[in-house]
Amino acid sequence: MNIQRKKKDEDWYSPGFYTSPGGYRMSLNVYPNGNDDDDSKGTHVSCYIHLMAGKCDDTLEWPFQGEVTIELLNQLEDKNHWQFTISFDESTDGDCKQRVTEEGSSGWGTTQFVPHSQLEYDAPTNCQYLKDDSLYFRVSVKVTSRTKPWLAL
Repeated sequence: MNIQRKKKDEDWYSPGFYTSPGGYRMSLNVYPNGNDDDDSKGTHVSCYIHLMAGKCDDTLEWPFQGEVTIELLNQLEDKNHWQFTISFDESTDGDCKQRVTEEGSSGWGTTQFVPHSQLEYDAPTNCQYLKDDSLYFRVSVKVTSRTKPWLAL
């Protein structure tokens, strides 16, 4: 992924994934050249989480509450991954954490996930996030909202 050659407004969505069997469904949204809404444009990678309609939404408590950690993986060894944790709590915009009935929710995340200057090889830390035009992300979720116990699978 040559950051400079990507369309300036291009963004990518991961396929939808579940937090656990019977859990919340969500997607990772990445803007490789930053989001237009901020001064991150052209200097940072921006990342957001979008809730999606899921097959078990009737059994889940809404609004969604939890922590979503996005990691940009170091492609040279299993350490020094770049990470950011997004909290879905009382301070989160309401639309971002409510039950979704159509395509997806508004995204919640960070415009300045990682500066472009950090993506290339760094010898002192043996880190390289951008390699062979590819970035690899890992998402982990800690859910603090609960299922309705009388409806749990």
